[in-house]
Amino acid sequence: MRLRSIRPFLRNLGQGLSLAFWRQPGIRLELGEFGLFLASCALALLAFAVQDYYSAEAASTFFGDGFHAHASYFMVLLIAAWLAARLLQRPALWLTLATLTVLVGIPWTAISLQVNDSLADDDELRLHAWQVLLAIGGFFAIFRTVGFVSGASPLLRRAGASILFVLVLAGPWYWQQTAWFWYPPEDAEEEPEPVAPTPVVKAEPSFDSESVLYRQPELLQHSIDAVQAQTPGKIDLFTMGFAGDGSEKVFRNEVEFFGQLMAQRFDAPTRNLSLINAPDTVDDVPLATLTNLRAALAGVAARMDTSEDVLVLFLTSHGSQDHRLFVGLDPLPLRQIRPQDLRAALDDAGIQWRVIVVSACYSGGFIDALRGPDTLVITAARADRTSFGCGNSSQITWFGKAFLTQALNQTTDFEHGFDLASKQVREWELAQGETASVPQMAGGLAIRKRLAAWRATLAPASPVLFTPR
Repeated sequence: MRLRSIRPFLRNLGQGLSLAFWRQPGIRLELGEFGLFLASCALALLAFAVQDYYSAEAASTFFGDGFHAHASYFMVLLIAAWLAARLLQRPALWLTLATLTVLVGIPWTAISLQVNDSLADDDELRLHAWQVLLAIGGFFAIFRTVGFVSGASPLLRRAGASILFVLVLAGPWYWQQTAWFWYPPEDAEEEPEPVAPTPVVKAEPSFDSESVLYRQPELLQHSIDAVQAQTPGKIDLFTMGFAGDGSEKVFRNEVEFFGQLMAQRFDAPTRNLSLINAPDTVDDVPLATLTNLRAALAGVAARMDTSEDVLVLFLTSHGSQDHRLFVGLDPLPLRQIRPQDLRAALDDAGIQWRVIVVSACYSGGFIDALRGPDTLVITAARADRTSFGCGNSSQITWFGKAFLTQALNQTTDFEHGFDLASKQVREWELAQGETASVPQMAGGLAIRKRLAAWRATLAPASPVLFTPR
């Protein structure tokens, strides 16, 4: 950057920092340039990355996917600035407003990240109180920035432009705060020492395989019949759990707790259906198979108003690097589930409003196939990362514990629950020196509005205690 280009940037920086702390800059306002806006964005990214690095509290590795969220935020900021400048009747200053807002946001983002990090383990009410105070302080900083740009515009017009600016920018700003850059390094896998192969002796199954398969239509129909039909004119929540691997109790535990949680806290006591692979449940609960999943979705859809009600589908099992959800209960020959299989089952059932949670290694590979404006997809890991907490020595996976037993016992907002769970999982991974699983979420605007309307009808409910088998 040449010297004559540095001076306007330093002038903008001084103005932005003054406005961030509610002071009127003494330097006159000038028309902004796109190069100054880009330089301001680069400084904001650098400040965020440095703070994120030091808050990681461990040797970290840089992960660049966070750029997508930050770039999207800056694009929305340009739109907000253009709209606000039009409302102020000073359209030539839209780029100036955008540049100053980026600079104003640097200290407020830093303060917000520091507060969230410092109070991560504190009382949630205290954390929310601080977040509200920060939001108020940030709004006044934006109001001063709009006022600085507005010149002699009437107070009502300045207030309207400020409110418009904040409303357009609030959601993307919150999303940007969780777009981390630094994660624990991936450790090189040690080469195992060669050992003599041990003969594998398969235990005899504790159930009659042929009888179990024969009874599936009857068990499934009984489960569907137990699902209460929807209430006309009301958004009802229908829930379904799928425990894929029958060799580990952890997945059965999660699905059973998911059903209890949805019944007691999410107003779905008679609208839940479970599919479980476990030797102890084969006589009472339908198997978690692709065939049963398709039939169960179709059966539940017949009891829903598919254009009004919401389905929450929770799937938990092992996942593979080629993005298949493991389905198994020895010695039954069961088919693994691919992302396109799951999408086809939902589309064929005709269910419009969907919240889909996939708790498995590499589960981020399901997002592209499932995403849509009417769908919220949550996964326990990125498409190329493992998640943690399965195995016969475990009662519940890390993501299941963080999302189900902790986050959704604090909030009925699935997106907020995801944010809480993601932070908790990351802290556990840092403490144990594990590679970051990087849970993922993708949601359309339409499903967000639908879920907000549904939450407005919920009565307060107490947390549900997790009691594993």
